[in-house]
Amino acid sequence: MASGGSRVWVAAPIERLPVEIFDQIIPLLAVDTPTNGYAPRNKDLASCLLVSRTFYNMTLSTLYARVTFPHSTIFSKFLAHVNKYPELGELVRRLDFSQFTSIGLGRTRKMQLEILNLTATTLLNCLNLTPRVREFLAAESMDMDIDAKVLEKVFFDLPRLEAVDFCGSTTPSFMKDITNVLSSNNPRMPDVLKLKRVGFHGCATIPPSVYASLLPRLAHITHLDLTHTQVTDGTLHALPKTARLLHLSLSKCNKLHGPAVVDFICNHPAVKNLVYLNLHYDISRYRLLSTADVDELLPCLPNTLCALNLSGAKINSSHIPQLRRLSAFLEELSIGHADLSLADINCLFDRGDEEEQREKGPHQSNLRYLDLNGISSVTPLNIILAGNNESLLRRETFPLQVLEFSEKVTDGLKERSVSGNRLGWTVRTDNRRGWYVRTGPGIAPGGENFAKAIKEDDGSRPWKMGGKWWGSRKIGMAEAELAGIYGYYAFGK
Repeated sequence: MASGGSRVWVAAPIERLPVEIFDQIIPLLAVDTPTNGYAPRNKDLASCLLVSRTFYNMTLSTLYARVTFPHSTIFSKFLAHVNKYPELGELVRRLDFSQFTSIGLGRTRKMQLEILNLTATTLLNCLNLTPRVREFLAAESMDMDIDAKVLEKVFFDLPRLEAVDFCGSTTPSFMKDITNVLSSNNPRMPDVLKLKRVGFHGCATIPPSVYASLLPRLAHITHLDLTHTQVTDGTLHALPKTARLLHLSLSKCNKLHGPAVVDFICNHPAVKNLVYLNLHYDISRYRLLSTADVDELLPCLPNTLCALNLSGAKINSSHIPQLRRLSAFLEELSIGHADLSLADINCLFDRGDEEEQREKGPHQSNLRYLDLNGISSVTPLNIILAGNNESLLRRETFPLQVLEFSEKVTDGLKERSVSGNRLGWTVRTDNRRGWYVRTGPGIAPGGENFAKAIKEDDGSRPWKMGGKWWGSRKIGMAEAELAGIYGYYAFGK
Protein backbone atom coordinates (compact mmCIF):
# COMPACT_ATOMS: atom_id res chain seq x y z
CA MET A 1 0.00 0.00 0.00
CA ALA A 2 1.49 3.37 -0.97
CA SER A 3 1.61 6.32 1.53
CA GLY A 4 -1.24 8.13 -0.22
CA GLY A 5 -3.51 5.15 0.29
CA SER A 6 -3.39 3.96 -3.35
CA ARG A 7 -2.87 0.29 -4.04
CA VAL A 8 0.46 -0.90 -5.39
CA TRP A 9 0.26 -3.79 -7.84
CA VAL A 10 2.84 -6.50 -7.18
CA ALA A 11 3.19 -9.32 -9.70
CA ALA A 12 2.99 -12.85 -8.37
CA PRO A 13 6.05 -15.05 -9.05
CA ILE A 14 4.28 -16.92 -11.85
CA GLU A 15 3.43 -13.62 -13.55
CA ARG A 16 7.11 -12.74 -13.74
CA LEU A 17 7.84 -15.69 -16.03
CA PRO A 18 9.25 -14.75 -19.46
CA VAL A 19 6.72 -14.28 -22.23
CA GLU A 20 8.28 -17.24 -24.07
CA ILE A 21 7.35 -19.54 -21.19
CA PHE A 22 3.75 -18.34 -21.19
CA ASP A 23 3.66 -18.93 -24.95
CA GLN A 24 4.56 -22.58 -24.29
CA ILE A 25 2.11 -23.13 -21.42
CA ILE A 26 -1.10 -21.29 -22.31
CA PRO A 27 -1.69 -22.99 -25.72
CA LEU A 28 -1.78 -26.38 -23.96
CA LEU A 29 -5.13 -25.34 -22.47
CA ALA A 30 -6.73 -24.76 -25.87
CA VAL A 31 -9.34 -27.29 -27.00
CA ASP A 32 -9.88 -27.65 -30.75
CA THR A 33 -12.37 -30.50 -30.53
CA PRO A 34 -14.87 -30.50 -27.64
CA THR A 35 -16.97 -33.57 -26.83
CA ASN A 36 -19.86 -32.03 -28.75
CA GLY A 37 -20.43 -28.85 -30.70
CA TYR A 38 -22.81 -27.29 -28.19
CA ALA A 39 -20.88 -27.74 -24.95
CA PRO A 40 -18.86 -24.81 -23.57
CA ARG A 41 -15.42 -24.83 -25.10
CA ASN A 42 -12.08 -23.57 -23.82
CA LYS A 43 -13.38 -23.07 -20.28
CA ASP A 44 -9.84 -23.27 -18.91
CA LEU A 45 -8.66 -20.49 -21.19
CA ALA A 46 -11.67 -18.36 -20.29
CA SER A 47 -10.85 -18.86 -16.61
CA CYS A 48 -7.29 -17.64 -17.21
CA LEU A 49 -8.71 -14.35 -18.48
CA LEU A 50 -10.08 -13.70 -14.99
CA VAL A 51 -6.91 -14.44 -13.02
CA SER A 52 -5.06 -11.15 -13.46
CA ARG A 53 -4.11 -8.51 -15.99
CA THR A 54 -0.96 -10.44 -16.88
CA PHE A 55 -2.85 -13.70 -17.48
CA TYR A 56 -5.49 -11.81 -19.46
CA ASN A 57 -2.90 -10.39 -21.86
CA MET A 58 -1.07 -13.69 -22.20
CA THR A 59 -4.26 -15.71 -22.81
CA LEU A 60 -6.04 -13.47 -25.28
CA SER A 61 -3.83 -14.28 -28.26
CA THR A 62 -4.23 -18.04 -27.70
CA LEU A 63 -8.00 -17.78 -27.29
CA TYR A 64 -8.43 -15.98 -30.62
CA ALA A 65 -5.64 -17.63 -32.61
CA ARG A 66 -7.66 -20.73 -33.65
CA VAL A 67 -11.40 -20.10 -33.84
CA THR A 68 -13.73 -23.04 -34.46
CA PHE A 69 -17.39 -22.60 -35.42
CA PRO A 70 -19.57 -25.65 -34.65
CA HIS A 71 -22.76 -23.76 -35.55
CA SER A 72 -23.96 -20.35 -36.74
CA THR A 73 -24.76 -18.96 -33.28
CA ILE A 74 -21.10 -19.18 -32.26
CA PHE A 75 -20.10 -17.51 -35.53
CA SER A 76 -22.60 -14.70 -34.95
CA LYS A 77 -21.31 -14.05 -31.41
CA PHE A 78 -17.71 -14.08 -32.60
CA LEU A 79 -18.43 -11.67 -35.44
CA ALA A 80 -20.31 -9.27 -33.15
CA HIS A 81 -17.42 -9.29 -30.67
CA VAL A 82 -14.77 -8.69 -33.33
CA ASN A 83 -16.88 -5.93 -34.86
CA LYS A 84 -16.97 -4.24 -31.44
CA TYR A 85 -13.26 -4.85 -30.76
CA PRO A 86 -11.49 -4.95 -34.16
CA GLU A 87 -8.08 -5.42 -32.54
CA LEU A 88 -9.15 -8.98 -31.63
CA GLY A 89 -9.50 -9.82 -35.31
CA GLU A 90 -5.79 -9.12 -35.73
CA LEU A 91 -5.07 -12.09 -33.43
CA VAL A 92 -6.96 -14.68 -35.50
CA ARG A 93 -4.81 -17.18 -37.38
CA ARG A 94 -7.34 -19.94 -38.14
CA LEU A 95 -11.03 -19.88 -39.11
CA ASP A 96 -12.29 -23.46 -38.80
CA PHE A 97 -15.74 -24.50 -40.11
CA SER A 98 -14.95 -28.25 -40.24
CA GLN A 99 -17.46 -28.94 -37.44
CA PHE A 100 -20.08 -26.50 -38.69
CA THR A 101 -23.64 -27.85 -38.68
CA SER A 102 -27.22 -26.92 -37.89
CA ILE A 103 -28.06 -30.46 -36.79
CA GLY A 104 -28.83 -30.58 -33.09
CA LEU A 105 -30.36 -27.11 -33.08
CA GLY A 106 -33.59 -28.43 -34.59
CA ARG A 107 -33.09 -26.46 -37.80
CA THR A 108 -33.18 -27.39 -41.46
CA ARG A 109 -30.77 -25.90 -43.96
CA LYS A 110 -33.58 -23.62 -45.19
CA MET A 111 -34.20 -22.36 -41.66
CA GLN A 112 -30.48 -21.79 -41.25
CA LEU A 113 -30.45 -19.56 -44.33
CA GLU A 114 -33.37 -17.55 -42.98
CA ILE A 115 -31.61 -16.87 -39.66
CA LEU A 116 -28.82 -15.01 -41.52
CA ASN A 117 -26.13 -15.69 -38.93
CA LEU A 118 -23.76 -17.15 -41.51
CA THR A 119 -24.18 -15.79 -45.02
CA ALA A 120 -21.83 -14.77 -47.79
CA THR A 121 -22.10 -11.19 -46.49
CA THR A 122 -21.27 -12.00 -42.86
CA LEU A 123 -18.51 -14.40 -43.93
CA LEU A 124 -16.91 -11.68 -46.06
CA ASN A 125 -17.21 -9.28 -43.12
CA CYS A 126 -15.45 -11.84 -40.93
CA LEU A 127 -12.58 -12.20 -43.41
CA ASN A 128 -12.24 -8.41 -43.65
CA LEU A 129 -11.90 -8.25 -39.86
CA THR A 130 -9.26 -11.02 -39.69
CA PRO A 131 -6.54 -9.83 -42.10
CA ARG A 132 -3.79 -11.97 -40.54
CA VAL A 133 -5.61 -15.28 -40.90
CA ARG A 134 -3.38 -18.11 -42.15
CA GLU A 135 -5.84 -21.03 -42.41
CA PHE A 136 -9.38 -20.99 -43.81
CA LEU A 137 -11.05 -24.37 -43.32
CA ALA A 138 -14.47 -24.60 -44.96
CA ALA A 139 -16.77 -27.58 -45.53
CA GLU A 140 -19.82 -28.82 -47.43
CA SER A 141 -22.27 -27.63 -44.76
CA MET A 142 -21.56 -23.97 -45.55
CA ASP A 143 -20.53 -24.00 -49.22
CA MET A 144 -23.74 -22.14 -50.16
CA ASP A 145 -22.38 -19.20 -48.17
CA ILE A 146 -19.12 -19.06 -50.15
CA ASP A 147 -19.75 -16.75 -53.11
CA ALA A 148 -17.43 -15.07 -55.61
CA LYS A 149 -16.59 -12.16 -53.30
CA VAL A 150 -15.64 -14.53 -50.48
CA LEU A 151 -13.49 -16.62 -52.84
CA GLU A 152 -11.72 -13.55 -54.21
CA LYS A 153 -11.03 -12.41 -50.68
CA VAL A 154 -9.63 -15.84 -49.77
CA PHE A 155 -7.42 -16.34 -52.81
CA PHE A 156 -6.35 -12.77 -53.61
CA ASP A 157 -6.68 -10.46 -50.59
CA LEU A 158 -5.29 -12.34 -47.59
CA PRO A 159 -1.51 -12.04 -47.97
CA ARG A 160 -0.68 -14.27 -44.97
CA LEU A 161 -3.04 -17.11 -45.93
CA GLU A 162 -1.21 -20.45 -46.20
CA ALA A 163 -3.99 -23.08 -46.13
CA VAL A 164 -7.47 -23.49 -47.60
CA ASP A 165 -9.82 -26.46 -47.44
CA PHE A 166 -13.18 -26.75 -49.20
CA CYS A 167 -13.85 -30.39 -48.26
CA GLY A 168 -17.03 -31.81 -49.82
CA SER A 169 -18.20 -28.53 -51.38
CA THR A 170 -20.32 -29.44 -54.40
CA THR A 171 -23.33 -27.09 -54.63
CA PRO A 172 -24.02 -25.57 -58.07
CA SER A 173 -23.53 -22.03 -56.75
CA PHE A 174 -20.12 -22.85 -55.27
CA MET A 175 -19.06 -24.65 -58.44
CA LYS A 176 -20.09 -21.69 -60.60
CA ASP A 177 -18.38 -19.08 -58.44
CA ILE A 178 -15.09 -20.91 -57.99
CA THR A 179 -14.99 -21.62 -61.74
CA ASN A 180 -15.26 -17.88 -62.45
CA VAL A 181 -12.87 -16.75 -59.72
CA LEU A 182 -10.10 -19.25 -60.48
CA SER A 183 -10.37 -18.80 -64.22
CA SER A 184 -7.24 -17.94 -66.16
CA ASN A 185 -9.36 -15.17 -67.73
CA ASN A 186 -9.89 -13.48 -64.36
CA PRO A 187 -7.65 -10.36 -64.42
CA ARG A 188 -7.18 -10.62 -60.63
CA MET A 189 -5.61 -14.08 -60.90
CA PRO A 190 -1.90 -13.74 -59.99
CA ASP A 191 0.90 -15.66 -61.68
CA VAL A 192 1.86 -17.28 -58.36
CA LEU A 193 -0.26 -18.02 -55.27
CA LYS A 194 1.45 -18.17 -51.89
CA LEU A 195 -0.74 -21.02 -50.62
CA LYS A 196 1.12 -23.99 -49.12
CA ARG A 197 -1.75 -26.33 -48.26
CA VAL A 198 -4.79 -26.76 -50.52
CA GLY A 199 -7.68 -29.18 -50.04
CA PHE A 200 -10.48 -29.99 -52.49
CA HIS A 201 -11.30 -33.42 -51.03
CA GLY A 202 -14.64 -34.59 -52.44
CA CYS A 203 -15.23 -31.47 -54.56
CA ALA A 204 -16.46 -33.65 -57.40
CA THR A 205 -18.42 -30.99 -59.33
CA ILE A 206 -15.58 -28.50 -59.89
CA PRO A 207 -14.63 -28.71 -63.59
CA PRO A 208 -11.10 -29.59 -64.81
CA SER A 209 -10.52 -26.01 -65.98
CA VAL A 210 -10.28 -24.81 -62.36
CA TYR A 211 -7.40 -27.17 -61.58
CA ALA A 212 -5.78 -26.38 -64.93
CA SER A 213 -5.72 -22.73 -63.91
CA LEU A 214 -4.86 -23.22 -60.22
CA LEU A 215 -2.17 -25.93 -60.04
CA PRO A 216 0.44 -24.20 -62.26
CA ARG A 217 0.29 -21.25 -59.83
CA LEU A 218 0.98 -23.30 -56.68
CA ALA A 219 4.74 -22.83 -56.60
CA HIS A 220 4.95 -23.21 -52.82
CA ILE A 221 2.53 -26.11 -52.28
CA THR A 222 3.41 -28.78 -49.69
CA HIS A 223 -0.02 -30.40 -49.04
CA LEU A 224 -2.43 -31.12 -51.89
CA ASP A 225 -5.65 -33.14 -51.51
CA LEU A 226 -7.45 -33.74 -54.82
CA THR A 227 -9.43 -36.81 -53.74
CA HIS A 228 -12.52 -37.41 -55.92
CA THR A 229 -11.94 -34.42 -58.19
CA GLN A 230 -11.79 -33.93 -61.96
CA VAL A 231 -8.09 -33.16 -62.14
CA THR A 232 -6.47 -34.43 -65.35
CA ASP A 233 -3.09 -35.93 -66.32
CA GLY A 234 -1.89 -32.77 -68.07
CA THR A 235 -2.81 -30.53 -65.15
CA LEU A 236 -0.91 -32.75 -62.73
CA HIS A 237 2.25 -32.43 -64.78
CA ALA A 238 1.81 -28.63 -64.93
CA LEU A 239 2.53 -28.33 -61.20
CA PRO A 240 5.56 -26.01 -60.80
CA LYS A 241 8.91 -27.71 -60.46
CA THR A 242 9.68 -25.41 -57.53
CA ALA A 243 6.88 -26.99 -55.46
CA ARG A 244 7.93 -29.35 -52.66
CA LEU A 245 5.02 -31.69 -52.04
CA LEU A 246 5.03 -33.65 -48.78
CA HIS A 247 1.39 -34.82 -48.70
CA LEU A 248 -0.47 -35.78 -51.88
CA SER A 249 -3.82 -37.48 -52.44
CA LEU A 250 -5.02 -38.44 -55.93
CA SER A 251 -7.59 -40.97 -54.73
CA LYS A 252 -10.73 -41.66 -56.79
CA CYS A 253 -9.84 -39.22 -59.60
CA ASN A 254 -11.38 -40.99 -62.58
CA LYS A 255 -9.93 -38.60 -65.15
CA LEU A 256 -6.41 -39.70 -64.23
CA HIS A 257 -4.63 -42.63 -65.88
CA GLY A 258 -2.13 -44.99 -64.28
CA PRO A 259 0.88 -44.47 -66.60
CA ALA A 260 0.60 -40.66 -66.33
CA VAL A 261 0.36 -40.76 -62.53
CA VAL A 262 3.33 -43.12 -62.26
CA ASP A 263 5.37 -40.89 -64.58
CA PHE A 264 4.48 -37.86 -62.42
CA ILE A 265 5.43 -39.54 -59.14
CA CYS A 266 8.65 -41.04 -60.49
CA ASN A 267 9.93 -38.06 -62.47
CA HIS A 268 8.43 -34.75 -61.31
CA PRO A 269 10.85 -32.77 -59.07
CA ALA A 270 8.00 -31.65 -56.77
CA VAL A 271 7.37 -35.14 -55.38
CA LYS A 272 10.87 -36.35 -54.58
CA ASN A 273 10.37 -36.09 -50.81
CA LEU A 274 6.80 -37.29 -50.31
CA VAL A 275 5.77 -38.25 -46.79
CA TYR A 276 2.13 -39.21 -47.50
CA LEU A 277 0.77 -40.61 -50.78
CA ASN A 278 -2.84 -41.70 -51.26
CA LEU A 279 -3.75 -43.58 -54.47
CA HIS A 280 -6.77 -45.41 -53.03
CA TYR A 281 -9.38 -46.45 -55.62
CA ASP A 282 -12.68 -48.30 -55.42
CA ILE A 283 -12.18 -51.18 -57.87
CA SER A 284 -15.94 -51.56 -58.38
CA ARG A 285 -15.84 -48.18 -60.16
CA TYR A 286 -12.33 -47.57 -61.48
CA ARG A 287 -8.87 -49.09 -61.11
CA LEU A 288 -6.01 -46.62 -61.57
CA LEU A 289 -2.90 -48.82 -61.38
CA SER A 290 -2.36 -51.98 -63.45
CA THR A 291 0.24 -54.63 -62.63
CA ALA A 292 2.69 -52.91 -65.00
CA ASP A 293 2.04 -49.55 -63.33
CA VAL A 294 2.77 -51.03 -59.90
CA ASP A 295 5.94 -52.67 -61.28
CA GLU A 296 7.20 -49.23 -62.32
CA LEU A 297 5.94 -47.25 -59.32
CA LEU A 298 7.23 -49.24 -56.33
CA PRO A 299 11.00 -49.02 -57.04
CA CYS A 300 10.92 -45.23 -57.40
CA LEU A 301 9.04 -44.43 -54.19
CA PRO A 302 11.29 -42.39 -51.85
CA ASN A 303 12.39 -43.53 -48.40
CA THR A 304 10.90 -40.33 -46.98
CA LEU A 305 7.45 -41.94 -47.23
CA CYS A 306 5.64 -42.66 -43.97
CA ALA A 307 2.16 -43.45 -45.35
CA LEU A 308 1.30 -45.16 -48.63
CA ASN A 309 -2.19 -46.14 -49.81
CA LEU A 310 -2.29 -48.41 -52.87
CA SER A 311 -5.68 -50.01 -52.19
CA GLY A 312 -7.29 -50.97 -55.47
CA ALA A 313 -4.00 -51.30 -57.35
CA LYS A 314 -3.30 -54.58 -59.18
CA ILE A 315 -0.84 -55.95 -56.61
CA ASN A 316 0.29 -59.58 -56.60
CA SER A 317 3.01 -61.74 -55.04
CA SER A 318 5.64 -60.48 -57.49
CA HIS A 319 5.49 -57.11 -55.73
CA ILE A 320 6.31 -58.49 -52.27
CA PRO A 321 10.09 -57.82 -52.49
CA GLN A 322 9.48 -54.12 -53.19
CA LEU A 323 6.69 -53.88 -50.58
CA ARG A 324 9.08 -55.51 -48.12
CA ARG A 325 11.69 -52.86 -48.92
CA LEU A 326 9.11 -50.13 -48.31
CA SER A 327 7.98 -51.69 -45.03
CA ALA A 328 11.38 -50.90 -43.53
CA PHE A 329 10.48 -47.19 -43.40
CA LEU A 330 6.71 -46.94 -43.96
CA GLU A 331 4.46 -46.65 -40.90
CA GLU A 332 1.20 -47.01 -42.85
CA LEU A 333 0.60 -49.31 -45.82
CA SER A 334 -2.74 -49.93 -47.54
CA ILE A 335 -2.87 -52.78 -50.08
CA GLY A 336 -6.60 -53.52 -50.12
CA HIS A 337 -7.92 -55.91 -52.81
CA ALA A 338 -4.42 -57.21 -53.57
CA ASP A 339 -4.02 -60.74 -54.93
CA LEU A 340 -1.91 -62.03 -52.02
CA SER A 341 -1.86 -65.06 -49.77
CA LEU A 342 -1.39 -64.89 -46.02
CA ALA A 343 2.14 -66.21 -46.53
CA ASP A 344 2.87 -63.35 -48.93
CA ILE A 345 1.65 -60.80 -46.38
CA ASN A 346 3.76 -62.40 -43.64
CA CYS A 347 6.86 -61.82 -45.77
CA LEU A 348 6.57 -58.14 -44.88
CA PHE A 349 7.49 -59.08 -41.30
CA ASP A 350 9.88 -61.97 -41.96
CA ARG A 351 13.43 -61.19 -40.82
CA GLY A 352 14.87 -63.00 -43.82
CA ASP A 353 16.79 -66.22 -44.37
CA GLU A 354 20.35 -66.74 -43.13
CA GLU A 355 21.96 -65.57 -46.35
CA GLU A 356 19.91 -62.36 -46.48
CA GLN A 357 20.60 -61.60 -42.82
CA ARG A 358 24.29 -62.19 -43.36
CA GLU A 359 24.42 -59.81 -46.35
CA LYS A 360 21.98 -57.09 -45.31
CA GLY A 361 21.23 -57.76 -41.67
CA PRO A 362 17.85 -58.88 -40.33
CA HIS A 363 14.83 -57.18 -41.89
CA GLN A 364 12.76 -55.14 -39.43
CA SER A 365 9.33 -53.93 -40.45
CA ASN A 366 8.45 -50.39 -39.37
CA LEU A 367 4.73 -50.82 -40.11
CA ARG A 368 2.24 -49.65 -37.48
CA TYR A 369 -0.85 -49.90 -39.71
CA LEU A 370 -1.67 -52.37 -42.48
CA ASP A 371 -4.86 -52.23 -44.56
CA LEU A 372 -5.87 -55.65 -45.92
CA ASN A 373 -9.42 -54.76 -46.86
CA GLY A 374 -10.94 -56.95 -49.57
CA ILE A 375 -8.12 -59.55 -49.76
CA SER A 376 -9.84 -62.90 -50.27
CA SER A 377 -7.20 -64.93 -48.41
CA VAL A 378 -7.78 -62.91 -45.23
CA THR A 379 -10.61 -64.43 -43.18
CA PRO A 380 -11.48 -64.33 -39.48
CA LEU A 381 -10.50 -67.98 -39.06
CA ASN A 382 -7.06 -67.81 -40.64
CA ILE A 383 -6.29 -64.60 -38.72
CA ILE A 384 -7.14 -66.17 -35.36
CA LEU A 385 -6.06 -69.77 -36.08
CA ALA A 386 -2.93 -69.19 -38.18
CA GLY A 387 0.18 -70.97 -36.98
CA ASN A 388 2.64 -69.23 -34.69
CA ASN A 389 4.92 -68.28 -37.60
CA GLU A 390 2.10 -67.12 -39.89
CA SER A 391 -0.14 -65.18 -37.54
CA LEU A 392 -0.24 -61.42 -38.11
CA LEU A 393 -1.22 -61.15 -34.44
CA ARG A 394 2.03 -62.58 -33.09
CA ARG A 395 4.41 -60.39 -31.08
CA GLU A 396 7.06 -60.64 -33.78
CA THR A 397 4.99 -58.36 -36.04
CA PHE A 398 5.33 -55.49 -33.53
CA PRO A 399 5.43 -52.46 -33.91
CA LEU A 400 2.32 -53.34 -35.97
CA GLN A 401 -0.63 -51.93 -34.01
CA VAL A 402 -3.61 -51.72 -36.38
CA LEU A 403 -4.97 -54.03 -39.08
CA GLU A 404 -7.84 -52.81 -41.25
CA PHE A 405 -10.28 -55.37 -42.64
CA SER A 406 -13.62 -55.46 -44.46
CA GLU A 407 -16.84 -55.36 -42.47
CA LYS A 408 -17.35 -59.08 -43.08
CA VAL A 409 -13.99 -59.90 -41.50
CA THR A 410 -14.37 -57.55 -38.52
CA ASP A 411 -17.86 -58.97 -37.84
CA GLY A 412 -16.31 -62.45 -37.76
CA LEU A 413 -13.59 -61.26 -35.40
CA LYS A 414 -16.20 -59.76 -33.07
CA GLU A 415 -17.76 -63.22 -32.79
CA ARG A 416 -14.35 -64.56 -31.77
CA SER A 417 -13.53 -61.73 -29.36
CA VAL A 418 -12.37 -64.08 -26.59
CA SER A 419 -9.68 -65.58 -28.84
CA GLY A 420 -8.63 -62.14 -30.02
CA ASN A 421 -8.43 -60.75 -26.49
CA ARG A 422 -6.20 -63.65 -25.44
CA LEU A 423 -3.77 -62.50 -28.14
CA GLY A 424 -4.12 -58.82 -27.14
CA TRP A 425 -6.31 -57.63 -30.06
CA THR A 426 -9.78 -56.07 -30.20
CA VAL A 427 -12.16 -54.74 -32.89
CA ARG A 428 -12.85 -51.03 -33.38
CA THR A 429 -15.30 -49.63 -35.95
CA ASP A 430 -16.36 -46.24 -37.33
CA ASN A 431 -19.18 -46.00 -39.87
CA ARG A 432 -18.11 -48.24 -42.80
CA ARG A 433 -14.57 -48.95 -41.64
CA GLY A 434 -13.27 -51.50 -39.15
CA TRP A 435 -9.91 -52.09 -37.50
CA TYR A 436 -8.29 -54.81 -35.43
CA VAL A 437 -6.25 -53.01 -32.79
CA ARG A 438 -3.39 -54.34 -30.66
CA THR A 439 -4.28 -53.23 -27.13
CA GLY A 440 -1.90 -55.38 -25.08
CA PRO A 441 0.62 -58.23 -25.09
CA GLY A 442 -1.95 -60.99 -24.65
CA ILE A 443 -1.84 -63.70 -22.03
CA ALA A 444 1.47 -65.28 -23.04
CA PRO A 445 4.19 -64.76 -20.40
CA GLY A 446 6.94 -62.15 -20.71
CA GLY A 447 4.87 -59.29 -22.05
CA GLU A 448 5.74 -56.55 -19.54
CA ASN A 449 8.11 -54.57 -21.78
CA PHE A 450 5.83 -55.21 -24.73
CA ALA A 451 2.84 -53.74 -22.86
CA LYS A 452 4.89 -50.66 -21.94
CA ALA A 453 5.87 -50.04 -25.57
CA ILE A 454 2.22 -50.25 -26.69
CA LYS A 455 1.08 -47.86 -23.98
CA GLU A 456 3.79 -45.28 -24.71
CA ASP A 457 2.86 -44.90 -28.39
CA ASP A 458 -0.34 -42.82 -28.66
CA GLY A 459 -0.07 -42.61 -32.46
CA SER A 460 1.08 -38.99 -32.60
CA ARG A 461 3.44 -38.25 -35.47
CA PRO A 462 4.65 -34.93 -36.97
CA TRP A 463 3.49 -36.02 -40.44
CA LYS A 464 -0.07 -36.54 -39.16
CA MET A 465 -0.53 -32.79 -38.60
CA GLY A 466 -1.86 -33.17 -35.07
CA GLY A 467 -3.71 -36.46 -35.61
CA LYS A 468 -3.24 -39.68 -33.66
CA TRP A 469 -5.30 -42.40 -35.36
CA TRP A 470 -4.08 -44.48 -38.29
CA GLY A 471 -5.29 -44.83 -41.87
CA SER A 472 -6.57 -41.34 -42.64
CA ARG A 473 -7.83 -40.93 -46.20
CA LYS A 474 -7.95 -37.14 -45.97
CA ILE A 475 -5.02 -34.76 -45.73
CA GLY A 476 -5.22 -32.26 -42.90
CA MET A 477 -4.54 -28.67 -43.90
CA ALA A 478 -3.89 -27.47 -40.35
CA GLU A 479 -2.13 -28.76 -37.25
CA ALA A 480 -5.18 -30.30 -35.56
CA GLU A 481 -7.17 -33.51 -35.12
CA LEU A 482 -9.45 -34.19 -38.09
CA ALA A 483 -12.88 -33.64 -36.54
CA GLY A 484 -16.40 -33.01 -37.74
CA ILE A 485 -16.92 -33.58 -41.45
CA TYR A 486 -13.14 -33.79 -41.93
CA GLY A 487 -13.05 -36.73 -39.52
CA TYR A 488 -15.84 -38.45 -41.43
CA TYR A 489 -13.99 -38.16 -44.75
CA ALA A 490 -10.73 -39.24 -43.09
CA PHE A 491 -11.87 -42.27 -41.10
CA GLY A 492 -15.56 -42.98 -41.62
CA LYS A 493 -15.91 -43.14 -45.39
